[in-house]
Amino acid sequence: MIELDNVRKVYGDGTVAVDDVSLEVPEGETVTLVGPSGCGKTTTMTMVNRLTEITEGDVRIDGESIQDTDVIDLRRNIGYVIQEIGLFEHMTIAENISIVPDLRGWDEERKQERVEELLELIQLPQDVKTQYPANLSGGQRQRVGVARAMAAEPDIILMDEPFGALDPITRDELQDEFLDIQQKLDTTIMFVTHDIDEALKMGDRVAVLRDGELVQYDAPKDLLGSPKNEFVANFIGEDRVLKQLSAVTVREVMNAPQVGEGAGENPLSPDDSLKVALQRIFQQGDPLPVVEDGEVVGQVSEADIQAVTDRRTSEVLQ
Repeated sequence: MIELDNVRKVYGDGTVAVDDVSLEVPEGETVTLVGPSGCGKTTTMTMVNRLTEITEGDVRIDGESIQDTDVIDLRRNIGYVIQEIGLFEHMTIAENISIVPDLRGWDEERKQERVEELLELIQLPQDVKTQYPANLSGGQRQRVGVARAMAAEPDIILMDEPFGALDPITRDELQDEFLDIQQKLDTTIMFVTHDIDEALKMGDRVAVLRDGELVQYDAPKDLLGSPKNEFVANFIGEDRVLKQLSAVTVREVMNAPQVGEGAGENPLSPDDSLKVALQRIFQQGDPLPVVEDGEVVGQVSEADIQAVTDRRTSEVLQ
């Protein structure tokens, strides 16, 4: 667990970047920090690994203040992914991924096994490990950046606009892959983004910041259903009812499958969002089967999704 307790950051010129922010990130969850430029989201996150030193307040990891931990040891135990990726161009992909394990004294066999395991996890071929960053596409380089952050098996990963520089298709693919990875690893993650759609998609909880202050901290469904004030409502956008389709899973609305129904070529997963379900229905037909562990466990129709939007629209109007 990460706990921010009344943290404040004031720079030498008197600028208040973060003002009295308190929140808890439960173990194994992803919290997204979102807000307009200059709202303090990156500063808030980088106080966790002390890249930004706290002026007032405290940050605790599993109950222990980060001020009581050696800063080098702290950073070696926290993965960090940035938009610019920051791979070392003169090092192979395997060497880039192995940087922190190497600093922590892992032997060659263990490092090699970890590199191979991570390449499989991020869906890159094994022969990539002997190549250099310049030989990879932007999406592949970003995957390597994520793998490097996970290499030493950290309990916490900090991500600063990790997919912001990618084209929309690659960005969406990497978001989906990372959500799958997170389910397997159960790592605690703080994820900075300026994109409310990405924040809602990636976060178990969303922290909305403005002018250094925490305005609202809620699960995506609660944020969409009950924005705290006009700023949050405007930041989410007028289509917040439709955005809720990204925050509702197929599992929550699926019905019993039809007798003898097959899986088809591109079935839904129970963990897909209703936004994904609606897109697939438009492309493939209505209803669509839902498959889990190779078995058809349900189905979802356009009418099921319409019922959700009707209900949410009624709640918003109230």
